[in-house]
Amino acid sequence: MARLDVRRLEGDEFHAWDALAAGSAQGTVFHSSDWLVKNASLQDQDLILLGCYDSEELIGGCPLFLSRPYNLLGLAISTAALTPYGGVMMTESERAKQRAREMYADRVITALHEYIFRQGFDYVSLVNSPGLTDIRAFTRRGWSPAIYYTHILRLHDDILKTVSKDVRQNIRKARKQGISSTERFDPGVFWDLTVRTFSKQGKQPPVSERHLTGVLTMIREKGIGSMRIASTSSGEIAAAEVILWDEKMAHSWSAAAAPEHLSTGAVSLLCYDIFTSLKERDFRAINLMTGNIPRLSAFISGFNPGLVPYYGVDYSRFRYRIFKRLQQYVYRDASPG
Repeated sequence: MARLDVRRLEGDEFHAWDALAAGSAQGTVFHSSDWLVKNASLQDQDLILLGCYDSEELIGGCPLFLSRPYNLLGLAISTAALTPYGGVMMTESERAKQRAREMYADRVITALHEYIFRQGFDYVSLVNSPGLTDIRAFTRRGWSPAIYYTHILRLHDDILKTVSKDVRQNIRKARKQGISSTERFDPGVFWDLTVRTFSKQGKQPPVSERHLTGVLTMIREKGIGSMRIASTSSGEIAAAEVILWDEKMAHSWSAAAAPEHLSTGAVSLLCYDIFTSLKERDFRAINLMTGNIPRLSAFISGFNPGLVPYYGVDYSRFRYRIFKRLQQYVYRDASPG
């Protein structure tokens, strides 16, 4: 059996990468070269796209964002701000039997692991998409596993029939108050809502206005998503959500709401209108991305989605572990008694 070759892709090869992402069960909009390159540039990070080749055929890959904190440690991470997961993707033959599929995945992951390990990174973290259901090829080689959750909602004929009583009541409440939603791309509105949402929690937004606006602009220019805004009858903005999509499904990427309108049912109505609109566009499912945050998980479970796990893996070298331990000591000693 021929040995697989792993190397970094150059810019003129990104079309092959995007074709892989489109056809792979693990590929998502977050694997696309447009998404990865834009986010890397907005964060001033180096990006490498690792391609796994069988002869001249690209059969697998993994994106890595590189950083070097304190000019000391080399870190390689498959995710970035506003990017929930990346990780390994590969081609797959649907006709292959289970044993053949497992052996194939093991070959691809082994080749990627060996290349990454040779680079000498102090810490590597891969958060894989829900499409990668088997991480044993990593754990057998000493990587530590992690499990995350998301919700997948199947977009069937009558969504209201399967939602909870509370969701139906909130939708009716919002409609009675004259709240409605419409598709409108307005980065300024979305940034304002984002600031107010995090401020209510006593936090700062996880990214800058420049970063969020830059990604929103790219989403609109590339036609990979839409924004929907819920407003009151007097025109006040109540909530907004940005939806992304790829060849497989839609993704609820980011949402924000005005604190004073949280009790109006506007968020429930906005979600319902989004799901209905996606169904009319022939999307069969939406990834709701809410499984890891308890309050969001409790809210979205009212729409009766399925809970789906996805997996991360990481490994660290001795120098990184020592550094993290020293950090813990510093923070502990600096904290008030």
